[in-house]
Amino acid sequence: MNSILALFAALTLAVGIHPKDTIAEAVVVSSVKQSLKIPEVASPVTSVTLSVIEDRGISAPRNLSAVVPGLHIPDYGSAMTSSIYMRGLGSRIDNPVVSLYVDDVPVLDKNNYDFQFVDVRRADMFRGPQGTLYGRNSMVGILSVETLAPSVYQGIRGGVEYGSANTVGARVSMYRGRSGTSVAYRHSDGFYVNDYDGRDCDKSDALYLRVRCELDNTRVKMDNHFALSLHKQGGYPYRLWQDGVLQPVNYNDKSGYRRLSFTDGFRAELLTGGWKMNSVTSLQLLFDSMDLDQDFTPKSMFTLNQTQRQYAVTQELIFKPVSKPEWWDSQTGFFCFAKYNNMSAPVRFLRDGINSLILDNANANIPEAFGTLDIVEEQFPIGSDFGIFTYNAALYHESYFRLGRWLLTAGVRIDHEGNFMNYDSRADVNFILSPSMKEPYLLHTRYEGSISNFYFQVLPKISALYRIGEVGDKFSGQVFATVSKGYKSGGFNTQIFSDILQNKMMTDMMGALGVHLDSEGEGPDAGNTTYKPETCMNYEAGVRLAFNGGGHRLTAALSAFYLQCRNQQITVFPPGKSTGRMMANAGRSRSCGVEAELSWRWKGLSLQASGSVLNAVFKEYNDGRNDYSGNVIPYSPSSTLFALAAYSFAFDHPFFRSLEISADVTGTGKIVWDEAGEFSQAPYYILGAGLRLGLPHSAVFLRGSNLTGTEYDTFYFKSVGNSFFQRGKPFRLTLGADFNF
Repeated sequence: MNSILALFAALTLAVGIHPKDTIAEAVVVSSVKQSLKIPEVASPVTSVTLSVIEDRGISAPRNLSAVVPGLHIPDYGSAMTSSIYMRGLGSRIDNPVVSLYVDDVPVLDKNNYDFQFVDVRRADMFRGPQGTLYGRNSMVGILSVETLAPSVYQGIRGGVEYGSANTVGARVSMYRGRSGTSVAYRHSDGFYVNDYDGRDCDKSDALYLRVRCELDNTRVKMDNHFALSLHKQGGYPYRLWQDGVLQPVNYNDKSGYRRLSFTDGFRAELLTGGWKMNSVTSLQLLFDSMDLDQDFTPKSMFTLNQTQRQYAVTQELIFKPVSKPEWWDSQTGFFCFAKYNNMSAPVRFLRDGINSLILDNANANIPEAFGTLDIVEEQFPIGSDFGIFTYNAALYHESYFRLGRWLLTAGVRIDHEGNFMNYDSRADVNFILSPSMKEPYLLHTRYEGSISNFYFQVLPKISALYRIGEVGDKFSGQVFATVSKGYKSGGFNTQIFSDILQNKMMTDMMGALGVHLDSEGEGPDAGNTTYKPETCMNYEAGVRLAFNGGGHRLTAALSAFYLQCRNQQITVFPPGKSTGRMMANAGRSRSCGVEAELSWRWKGLSLQASGSVLNAVFKEYNDGRNDYSGNVIPYSPSSTLFALAAYSFAFDHPFFRSLEISADVTGTGKIVWDEAGEFSQAPYYILGAGLRLGLPHSAVFLRGSNLTGTEYDTFYFKSVGNSFFQRGKPFRLTLGADFNF
């Protein structure tokens, strides 16, 4: 940590770039749910504009973790696994801690968080709980993404690029009249080789289509946003940790991920009777499939094929007064959604898995005089089908009081959620006990039923902001303090049903032989199928400052926070040679830290730095086997750093207009991988650089990432008692061009 802080201090006076983006600078309110201008929001906010997104090659939300202080989105696994960590909180599976909104439409499923940034006008990251306005799954922030609209831009835009691992990308957009259409495609051969067959295991292809249409008159504004995404990805580069050495990627069974997602969002704004009403309606469809070699070794143990068919609708109504006193403003809203997920997740046990996971344990509990148990099939499936329905309804209100230079905010949200699950897990196997049994015995094992949960949350917020000067003055800024509550939804542990059935099958098998299994109950059971919502109280204070004069512009932001959480959701691995993972609730946890941003622009020089320091620990967490109280919360880095320096040369030439040279460093502090603190990733730094040549209506660029070839791990997990890691991406170069007409 000390080394990161030292580097951060050294670079704060010499790093960063925020190219001017006149399209984005016209935006003063980030979304229809934000009545306040961004400088008036009593929360830390990081805004990334279209020019920065395209110049720096920010192709997806995960790339924002390099520029947003404290945000950590590891690039690992499949596009299905969009894990987000911030302020010591996060989730590898199920519900996120940061909500994602695209054109004011909430992205309900975390599987859709990994999408292509195509013509993204701006991305605003609001840090800290945003539960009053946004409700569930916004415990430590929201990411609000606004795409380019035909009312803002008319013309044709596009770009092409080619890079390491035969990475090819192309995009083109056309905005004419009241509509705009964007298409993007990206392919990569992958960066990791599977030693089992000598092939690249992480190939990927992605296709993205977006169509946006607008209608605007005196009283009514309408905006429809249609997005279609296709994604296909190869296997996962997980490496076995064995005898203190990280082994090569080496597994034999098919692995990959495929996704088709569809979203249609409709926004309408109506002025009537002294009120402005905003309506946001969406239809969201998700169809995906994942194949997984769950042991990630050359052994034929067990595989997973998980498919989902998900359907969701959302509706939000927001009312704001038009005629109001100068000192007061407000908004009142209603939000609801309904989502149904039809999921099938059969686990197929192969011979090695049958022997080591079932028969070895069973035979250890059979008296030697009885004989030896065997399963006749060389493979058999454990079928698991789920029907999961979730609904949510909420009412919220915020009032804003302007008292001179003071802006006071008070709000509350009442949030109700229910979820229901029907489950059906089953398996048929023929087993024989030699030599006492002459013929195999067909065992039918089934575990089925339904379960439901209902949650009710009250989410208050109070804040105070003091304005220093006015925006545009030589010296201006804001000082703010906020107290707010956030929560993350509860849910179901569908990942462990194969383990549950495996244990039940073993028990039924022994029962048919008249043997009591001493190990019964060691694995998960029905009591592990649900987990509670996670809640937190956030106490935060911060300052934003801006200095203008003599051609110089210096901006700085600093915030400090203290989070108290109850029932924190932790991804854990059941003991022994289990195949699944599940979400569990820790009792209490505490997180505190500091986040900072600094930028300076003068003539052609642009410098930027941002970073965070975090201390996050369990206050009370006993899983029944171990007491982890006082230990560091896994997966969140203890610190982050981003620093960038760029210089732009302007040329008085009809063809060569400008040349920009940039260099950057991204630092990540220590990451603890497990509750016990047995495994961790040491601090590391990633260096990058870029060249950009400006031409009429176009630019040519060259970007380099991980120039020093730093080796680091992005992910850790356990399967059948083994530990696995994934290495981060190696040295990469990208050559490309952008154009607009």
